[in-house]
Parts: sequence; structure tokens; C-alpha cells
Amino acid sequence: MPSSSTRLAVVGALIGLVLLVAMAPALGETPDPPVPLFDESRLHDEPLALEISAPWRQLRRRPDDEGPFPATLQMDGLASPLALSVEKRGVSRQQVCSMPPIRLRFDEEQVEGTRFEGNRSIKVVTHCQRGGRYEQYVVLEFLAYRLYSVLTDVSFRVRPVTIVYSDSERGRSDGPRIAFLIEDDRLVGNRHGLDKVDIDEIGPSDLPSVETSLFMLYQYMIGNVDFSPLSATDGECCHNAKLIGDESTLEPLYAVPYDFDSSGWVDTEYAAPPEGLPIRDVRQRLFRGFCRHNDGLPAARQQILAKREALYRLLADESRLSRRNQSRAERYLEDFFNTLADDERFERAITGRCRS
Repeated sequence: MPSSSTRLAVVGALIGLVLLVAMAPALGETPDPPVPLFDESRLHDEPLALEISAPWRQLRRRPDDEGPFPATLQMDGLASPLALSVEKRGVSRQQVCSMPPIRLRFDEEQVEGTRFEGNRSIKVVTHCQRGGRYEQYVVLEFLAYRLYSVLTDVSFRVRPVTIVYSDSERGRSDGPRIAFLIEDDRLVGNRHGLDKVDIDEIGPSDLPSVETSLFMLYQYMIGNVDFSPLSATDGECCHNAKLIGDESTLEPLYAVPYDFDSSGWVDTEYAAPPEGLPIRDVRQRLFRGFCRHNDGLPAARQQILAKREALYRLLADESRLSRRNQSRAERYLEDFFNTLADDERFERAITGRCRS
């Protein structure tokens, strides 16, 4: 007779398949194909080697100037450098990073016929500071995006790159440095026949139970509490989440998470839990889901359990991760699955800790 864990895995796989089929009609009717840069068939290729020329010293040393700054991009396969602009982005990382995260902006007509076709704006997660520790942070955050994409395609796709930063004013260069590109939320929506939704705030009742429970369990998995799918301090929803859905009816409406450097999974040296939460370290997990969505937890739970082996395989296949960090990440993931697979622990840590 199969063991209870085997039966649980089989049931989880079947429920996960049913969920994927059930979600399909809720998405848009006429999805666009992914742009070449974020085509699923190319995401696991070797990192793209880019050289970006810009006034990097100005960008780094002018705290009150976000840009844009004029730039050019060169890579194999381009007949001539692409003209674009770069600008700083983010909040906390600008305060701690000598190389802040950046955004690339393109003229869509100029990038036709290139790897960047279809892109107007691309976020770039950079190395922040020099040194192996910071490179590992990049790899771990890259994996955090990939983990969520294993669970659902209503997620940001990411593409690994290396970048040589050439200073256009000083004639100096730095790199190559590891980095990764993040798909624009407009393109996430397009892939599902949905819109990028800009709204000030929403309520828990505006979000679907199963998909939002998956979102919340994922945040618990990576030990992240630095997010809100409902509102943001700057007035535009949401904090470290973007909304995609039907812009006219808001049905369906999905929260898509991003920005994981404050998670326990990445565990940067500058990360700290927000004030007011009952945790003292970002490695401590705290479930932040809403009680209204508890009816979606069982299905989301089984969907993640059904993807367990795929998540571990993704981690094992990342050759850029140091052996120490790979072992550490495996243990962190194992602790999560121990909670997920145990009914008593799940009730105590998840269902019973929901927010009303």
C-alpha cells in the first residue's frame, strides 16, 4: 500500500493539474506570445553578455537625480549599439548600494528585429556592491523569481545576464558583473490576455482566494514580509506587487510579486523586518495571508506540494550558487515543506495566523 506521503503527492499532483485547467478560462481570451527576450524556451540559455555605456558616475553620485541618462547597449548579434536610456530605481537599495538597481528604456521601433523586440522598459537587478557575497544575493533573488514561475505562470519571468558597465564620460569600465532582467508587468498581462492595472488600493475581496493563497504561501516559503498586495505608501498599489487583470471590471485581478532582497531566502546583510511585526530576523517566517482567502489555502497548498521536486531541481541546477548557499537554501526550503505537509503545523503556522 502506498505511504501517506506518496498518496499526498499523488493527490497534490492531481489537484495542481485541476487548478491549472480551472485557472485558464479566468484569464484573458486573446493572449499575446511572449517577447523574444522572455520566451520560455530561451530562459534557461547561458546568461546574455551585455555592455552598457552610460554616465555611470553621475548616475551613482547624484542622489536626487533619478535620470534618465543617455546610454547605448552592445551585445553579440547587434549590427550597431542600441540607443536607450537608463535610470535608477528602488528605494532601500539606493541607500545601501554603490550600484543601484536600474531600469532600461527603449524605443520600441529601434529594437525591432533584435533580442529586445517588444520591450519598452526592463528592470535590472544589479550586483549592488562588489564581492562574492553580493553576487550570491543576485543569484538567490533570481532563483526567488524562478521559484514562483514554477508555481504559476502569472509571474515575472527573468533572464540572467552579465553586464560590463562602461562609463561614457570617463572611458573606464567595470565588469562583467552578474545581473538579471525582469519582464515588464505590461508583458506579463499581455501573455495572459490581461491588462496592467493601475489603481490606488484594493481590498482582499477583490482578489481570488486560490491564486492569492498561492501568492501568500509563496511569500511565506521565501520568508518575505516586505510586501502588500492591497496598497502602497506612495499611493499607487501595490508594495512590491503588481496587479494584472481586466482593467474595466477588475475581474479577474491577480497580484504578481517582485523584489525579494528583504526575504529570508536572500538574507541580505541590510535586510530587517518592518517594525511592528512579531519577528526579529528576516529568516523567521510569518504568514501574512488574509482570513478571507482561507478557503483557497487547501488547493494552493496541494499545488505547491505537487511542485516540490521541481523546486528542488531548480535549486540544484543553479551552478552559480555556492555550495554553502545551496545547502542553506535547501534546508530553508525543507523547513517550509515540513510545515506544508503536516496538518497540525500548517494549522498553527498558516491557517491560524491569517489576518482578518
